[in-house]
Amino acid sequence: MSIGFEVRTERLAIDGGVPVRATGLPLEPEITEEEIHAVIEVMKNKQLSQLAGSYVEDFEVEFARYVGAKYAIAVNSGTSAISLALAAAQIGTADEVILPPYTFVASANGILQQNAIPIFSDVDAETFNMDPNKLEARISDKTRAVMPVHMLGQPCDMDPILEIARKHDLVVVEDAAQAAGAEYKGKKVGSIGDVGCFSFYLNKNMTTAEGGIIVTSDDEIAQRAASIRNHCRPEFSNIPNVPAYNIFWGIGWNLRMSSLQAVIGRAQLKRLDESNQRRARNAQHIRSHVEAFDWLRPQTVTKDVKHVYWMQGFRIDEDSKVRRDEFASAVTAEGVKAEGYAPIPVHLQEVFAKQVGYGRTHCPFDCPVYGKKIEYKAGDCPEAEKLCKQDVVIPCYHSLRGSDLNDVTTALTKVAKWFEAKR
Repeated sequence: MSIGFEVRTERLAIDGGVPVRATGLPLEPEITEEEIHAVIEVMKNKQLSQLAGSYVEDFEVEFARYVGAKYAIAVNSGTSAISLALAAAQIGTADEVILPPYTFVASANGILQQNAIPIFSDVDAETFNMDPNKLEARISDKTRAVMPVHMLGQPCDMDPILEIARKHDLVVVEDAAQAAGAEYKGKKVGSIGDVGCFSFYLNKNMTTAEGGIIVTSDDEIAQRAASIRNHCRPEFSNIPNVPAYNIFWGIGWNLRMSSLQAVIGRAQLKRLDESNQRRARNAQHIRSHVEAFDWLRPQTVTKDVKHVYWMQGFRIDEDSKVRRDEFASAVTAEGVKAEGYAPIPVHLQEVFAKQVGYGRTHCPFDCPVYGKKIEYKAGDCPEAEKLCKQDVVIPCYHSLRGSDLNDVTTALTKVAKWFEAKR
């Protein structure tokens, strides 16, 4: 198909040509003097642990207010947030949790860590998100929860997901690891379901280096989560002469966030909306430079959402002669990292294909309490499996300015022109 301009191709770096960038794009969080001074303050007063000061609590209050939830419980990673959310919602052995296979494996690992069973439901290949139309067919008498994942910063279509969940009395756990600040019909993601989970890893829209948080407006979920995070210690003891720190009511972990992480998070939260605006502008800039290549199709943005662009996603048209891995490798060779987000869908990863369990067992997959045989195989989620062969994600970090952003578009157009000519 004609793309409306003369195609002039340069020799690609992967074939020995001169790369657009001599070094790759820096993956660096944006750190200001505010974060530095806040960390120094904590170091000077030596209140490094959550249990030694109020820094984590202050961050939790501010994040809950930002999202529009009643409570926030900070933890040491986004994966911990998922595990804790499920534990606090009392999801456990033999319970099924439905999630999409086009996601990071942490979404499923959080389920396995509760000895629960992941059940994968297909996605919409245009939006990259869970397809509500496929959800109800995956529900069984053992289903206890559904986990929509807001992929690359775009909110899922939450209304039909919530309607189905309420019909079947399911807990809705939002995986918003890539979507801090995103909105669905005017509501921040994470506050829409029963509990929401966020990641603050260094490449996210806001960071605490490592870390995460859950949000909820459910009193019981919040109380259990705060306690489970700290070894299942209650806030106070009703046993005479026994302090609360010597009481343990259940199976708990140490998932606490440090004071150093919390003060970084407070500073980052102040700039989150601005950072997301820059990401959206960067993503638009990238799309505008490749829109003439009709076989390189951007992730469809649905109505009534605010997309926060953790990454800019594209899908290479299956009818084109362009192969995703070849295209991504060529762009990466130019100094701009490009890759398929999930080259192997989660349900076909070895942990599921071979049902690798704890220790020498296949638990939770063969748990006698579950009482069913579960099998994960190719063809279970055809749209996700197809998308995993066609997608390519491009960095649009809010830290990209000027020449870095120009290098991204130059690398993309250089490679796209070469593949267009080859077609």
